[in-house]
Amino acid sequence: MRALAVHTMTTLQKRFADRAPELLSLLRIVVAYLFIAHGTQKLFGYPPPRGGFDGFELLAWSGLAGLLETFGGLAVLLGIFTRPIAFILSCEMALVYLLNHASGGFWPGFNGGDLWFFYCFAFLYLAAAGGGPWSLDAAWRGKAKPSGFLAPWEPQLRSVFRIATLFVFIPHGTEEIIGWPWPAGEEPFEGPDFSTLRGYAHLVETILGPLVFLGLFTRPLAFLFSGQMAFAYFLSHQPRTFWPILNLGEDAIYFCFSFLYLAAVGGGPWALDRLRKYSKTAALQ
Repeated sequence: MRALAVHTMTTLQKRFADRAPELLSLLRIVVAYLFIAHGTQKLFGYPPPRGGFDGFELLAWSGLAGLLETFGGLAVLLGIFTRPIAFILSCEMALVYLLNHASGGFWPGFNGGDLWFFYCFAFLYLAAAGGGPWSLDAAWRGKAKPSGFLAPWEPQLRSVFRIATLFVFIPHGTEEIIGWPWPAGEEPFEGPDFSTLRGYAHLVETILGPLVFLGLFTRPLAFLFSGQMAFAYFLSHQPRTFWPILNLGEDAIYFCFSFLYLAAVGGGPWALDRLRKYSKTAALQ
């Protein structure tokens, strides 16, 4: 029975891994869709920003950023010139984070820069991995060998992408379960709240999140977290309004599809899973 279960899990994992190229395209589309809304808000006031829309100045930083986010995001959404444009957007997000948020504290979730942190590393990875098969690049170039100066570093940047995602994800759980890290100026931590499902979800994030951060059991745990984030989005955010930028569910969607992709491709070379594979191979020799 145990051998059958292991064989079934291995078969399912292999079939899921075979869909990794398509899931890369899906990740690209979702990230670009979320990102474009930040540009259209600056340029056109839609989706309607909370503080209202007073127009934009083309030569001001917000106007230039809006153009880059709208049309650069659209190019990534379509998958055209994905690698160079994603690299430019990654640099923009790094600049925004360092100038506007990094000085507000170490943790992206508390300095208001978590989304820009997300986008920076997501676009950096896409600059190496490309747009996948569902892209205009693929339709134009076919199955040509990946090009670009970051393409040879795709495996390493996959690990960086995993680590960066978990760096933001884990504090969502530990904050609620152990009170660390804790936002400055908030009331003292009074202990975890297990009166709702949310408390147990944070417990799971606290216990299992560090394993994915280290790249241990990456695929099954990432699949678990992807489902958890989808459930959290439709339960807590989607009922408020359709637009993720307005219902505060942007990070939940990002986590959902990032974990879904990691469930297919694994944690990259900088992961403890590789040590497990080496030990199993050595045992069979």
